[in-house]
Amino acid sequence: MTVSTQPPRPGNGTKSSNVSSGDEYISTRGDAEIGGVGGLLDLKIKAGTGGNDACIATKRMEWRSIESLERVDYLRAVQCLQDKASKSGLAHARKRFDDFQAFHISVTHKVHGVGQFLPWHRWFLHVYEKTLRDECKYTGPIPYWDWTKDADPKSPEVFRSSPIFDPIYGFGNLPLVQGPLSSGAFAKYQLIFGVNGTDEHPNITSHLLERGFDDTWLTGLTKKTVESTLSQKTYEGFRIELEGAKVNIGPKTHNSGHSIVGGDMNDLHSSPGDPLFYLHHANLDRLWWKWQNKGEGNERLYEISGPLTRNDSSENVTLDTILLTGPFEERQVTIRQVMDIRKQPLCYTYVHVE
Repeated sequence: MTVSTQPPRPGNGTKSSNVSSGDEYISTRGDAEIGGVGGLLDLKIKAGTGGNDACIATKRMEWRSIESLERVDYLRAVQCLQDKASKSGLAHARKRFDDFQAFHISVTHKVHGVGQFLPWHRWFLHVYEKTLRDECKYTGPIPYWDWTKDADPKSPEVFRSSPIFDPIYGFGNLPLVQGPLSSGAFAKYQLIFGVNGTDEHPNITSHLLERGFDDTWLTGLTKKTVESTLSQKTYEGFRIELEGAKVNIGPKTHNSGHSIVGGDMNDLHSSPGDPLFYLHHANLDRLWWKWQNKGEGNERLYEISGPLTRNDSSENVTLDTILLTGPFEERQVTIRQVMDIRKQPLCYTYVHVE
């Protein structure tokens, strides 16, 4: 297994110092000025070469730490994407929201169980965030869902009562038995892509968004499991421990977050049909960012490894591997470009609010 740990190429900025390894934090590795309100954090990285990497960072916050009115506005922005016409040209996509689900379906086996699993999803969430802001005028923090706050294997009912499932300030209910939602902003939303499709042949079936609680996956979302994942010494160990199904046996954080919600969220291909997909993967990204900053200096910041394809382990990803961006990018995006969330083109940070 070849592991790439090369720093940014000249011109990308390399000045750095250690970063807090706390559970959630504002990362300020390098010289930075921090301030700002709402969804924007004035994080001006003074790196390397005349400020080419300087950007105004957006904030990502745990759902229940976001002000209630901003939570409602986030739900409005998602509904806005569900109302806007598709722009992607992807087959069967009707709405802008469908564009993301359709593209995820088409590349599923190229971005799961491979070295680019985490970098690709980091890019995918960034494009989703940008679309919410640019096309639906959302200005608040981008949410993640820290399910360790809800996962208690001894009290499964605690999970279903999480604020994430609130009918007004959340994403609607989590049924005990799989079926359509009975509350929330997405209870009547019709999806066009169904479960059990393939990369080449999506299952086209108009249906209401469905969920179904499966508490057998609670152990994969506990603090103990997260701590075990973060304790891995290499990127490859971390990725395999985090991703779960098809890579590692048993409840892991990635597959548990999908399977415990069930329904559309539990399908490897079509899971972006549930808006919770983006909060779940934002939390996985937060854990990766935390792992990246646990090493000495920059040693983990640009560490990448793993197979390029699922069925052939002879070729590994590198920092120069080009990510699949489909209709969402005109220019090529490499793994190298998404390794540091504080720099262009990403420009965001995770903020802890008690």
